[in-house]
Amino acid sequence: MRRLTLDDVTSARDVLGPHLPATPLRPCQALEGRTWLKLECWQPTGSFKVRGALNALSAMSTAERAAGLVTASAGNHGLGVAFAAQTLGLEDEVSVFVPRTAPQAKLRRLRRFPVTVVEHGETYEEASAAAHEHARHRGSRFVHAYEDPVIAAGQGTIALELLEQLPELTRVFVPVGGGGLIAGLATAFAALRPTVRVVAVQPAASPALRASLERGIALTEYPAGPTLADGVAGGIGEIAFEHRDLIHDVVVVEEEQLENAMLALLEHDQVVAEGSGALGVAALMADSGGQKHTGASVVVVTGGNVDLAVIRRLLTTRG
Repeated sequence: MRRLTLDDVTSARDVLGPHLPATPLRPCQALEGRTWLKLECWQPTGSFKVRGALNALSAMSTAERAAGLVTASAGNHGLGVAFAAQTLGLEDEVSVFVPRTAPQAKLRRLRRFPVTVVEHGETYEEASAAAHEHARHRGSRFVHAYEDPVIAAGQGTIALELLEQLPELTRVFVPVGGGGLIAGLATAFAALRPTVRVVAVQPAASPALRASLERGIALTEYPAGPTLADGVAGGIGEIAFEHRDLIHDVVVVEEEQLENAMLALLEHDQVVAEGSGALGVAALMADSGGQKHTGASVVVVTGGNVDLAVIRRLLTTRG
């Protein structure tokens, strides 16, 4: 896996500019101090994943597009690929493999696009294996959710927007699943503002990045426990491990803290965040040393595709 460069990220921004306006940056009302929310949950697909998907599909050759596209996703990457294919006029031959455990909110949105949705397995890893086999059998191009520098460069454009929107930025909290997002963001910050601290956040049910750093290898498969942050459950990618030197801290949050953060965002900021998207707020609400930081912090709210049943349960049991 090659290292990303700043040129990768700036080139991605040129590609995305005509299709995706910058997402809002708002002061966080749920937290004290100088903290802002980067609202990627307000993307047209409800998640930051659309950035990488648009960048990747735009870079494909005519022959690759004609052979069809296959991807695997816990939901948000699939939505990004479907939106990108529709935007670029490529939706005729797109197959999206998702685990049977994928949130229904994501599946309902995905089925609105003219793509083929295949539910397979109980985990992302199982859906991904089936998608790879399908792509090999059909001779189609597999679009990985994170193990692709072009995908990660698209996600990294968030950093460029943040530096323009909040020049005094000193710290950013980034949810980590496969790690394409943090690899892209950290690359841009390291090149343009190396003083910005990049903090990775994961649920305690799936601390694959922390475990990988402790063991010195990328744990690409990880036995995740039940978590509301389903979008980041499982192993990390080689791309995250390759850029580990650009990550300053790793914070792990418990499920109760995650639930509190989702409700706080809803109550105080009128922001609907899925579990993965609320990880950064959960880390700050649980302190994790945050009260000692006096600079400007940003939490990337990566997605908002949450089932209504989850919101209803949280409001009933914790609201």
